[in-house]
Amino acid sequence: FRYSQLSPTGTARFSSMANSMSGFGADFSALSFNPASIGVYKRSEFTFSPALYHSKANSLYNKTEAYDFKYNFNVGNLGAVFVFPIDKQWIIQFATGFNRMNNFHNRYIIKGPNIGHNGGSTSMTDVFAHISNGIADSNLTGIAYWAYQAYLIDPDTNSMYAHQYVSHLNGFDLNQRKVMQSTGSANEYVFSSGANFNDQIYIGATLGIPFFSYMENYTYSEKLADTDTNTTDFKSFTYKESISSTATGVNFKLGILYQPFHFMRFGISYHTPSFYNNVSEYFSEDTEAEGRAVTHSLNGKFNYTLTTPSKVMGDLAFIINKYGFINLHYNYTDYSTMQLHARDYDFDVENENIRTSYKETHFLGIGSEINLSPVSIRLGYGYQTNPYRSTINRYGSYHLITGGLGMRTQYFFIDFAYVHKLYSTKSVLYHTANSSIVDIDQQNQHFILTFGLKI
Repeated sequence: FRYSQLSPTGTARFSSMANSMSGFGADFSALSFNPASIGVYKRSEFTFSPALYHSKANSLYNKTEAYDFKYNFNVGNLGAVFVFPIDKQWIIQFATGFNRMNNFHNRYIIKGPNIGHNGGSTSMTDVFAHISNGIADSNLTGIAYWAYQAYLIDPDTNSMYAHQYVSHLNGFDLNQRKVMQSTGSANEYVFSSGANFNDQIYIGATLGIPFFSYMENYTYSEKLADTDTNTTDFKSFTYKESISSTATGVNFKLGILYQPFHFMRFGISYHTPSFYNNVSEYFSEDTEAEGRAVTHSLNGKFNYTLTTPSKVMGDLAFIINKYGFINLHYNYTDYSTMQLHARDYDFDVENENIRTSYKETHFLGIGSEINLSPVSIRLGYGYQTNPYRSTINRYGSYHLITGGLGMRTQYFFIDFAYVHKLYSTKSVLYHTANSSIVDIDQQNQHFILTFGLKI
């Protein structure tokens, strides 16, 4: 899902209007939305957009709050557009470069006592016991073997079934803590071409080469609390997990803009699914228990193909002479159509889970620019609906609040943007019947500068 979402931080002008200016056009980042935007260019142009990204997260777990943050410097855009007038009616354009489509840098901390949502104690060792059930202790492998050897799970002597296990830490007072940190980004090389007929019809096409890299590391620990009165040599255990993924794919976009009146322009675009033919994913886990001299490590590599959803976008721009414009943007995506495939593994269960867990989303955005030549003021707002079905997760929507300034002369321009994304999620530290809910409020901020040359 993370590789299918759009949360661009390309040029400052585009970002400062909540990614809602494809109807007005003539911006490099718009080529990844409506390729017909290239048709509005009248002069060749070069853009470069360095950016600073700041994410912060506040978590609440069993009445215990935690806060963390992360910074990331990156390049949101680098591109060139070349314009070739043909005659009085026709102008054609070509463009190449890249846009950053999403930023995966994030960090949060969750901590609190091990109180289950139904009362009583809860522990990740309940998960270890569950995955061990039905297996003789002499046949346990992986993390189940480690948990048994570290005396974190015990045979369930009260069960009527054979080879059942229970957590050794039932009834213990524990301090639980999870630290998650992720890095990476999704980007897209764009190769676009378009044409302008009589400043009335604009057409365009973009061949996109999307590529992403993602790395996530999280460390989970349970430590005996000072309030615990059990007699035990257990002190703590730590579980570490790392995941990294890389892939390159391909997609195609078509768009058209039509200007029936000098003050209005509207357009529509279609994006094919992005096809990632060889996603490489690496997985590792490490565990250790203090007071129990047992450690465990596991490494694995997986390769699979990923197909992201197609997208349909629409724009309506109202142009107020040379004083500015207002652009309305709409994006439709059905995330239930995502697909996973592999030669040596059947993803039928996972694909069915995708189909039943996700649904279509609607992004609505509005962007505006006031031109006080040579300075421009820009504002934007965007909202995306929840991609999850309500029975799964009610907290998948997000808000974009944006603004910016720009200065343009005959030969160069400088733009600045501030982007504020707000969203909330609910999660659990691990999946058991008694796991308590974690509330996480997250905010992402982008500060973007674009330097441009007109030729």
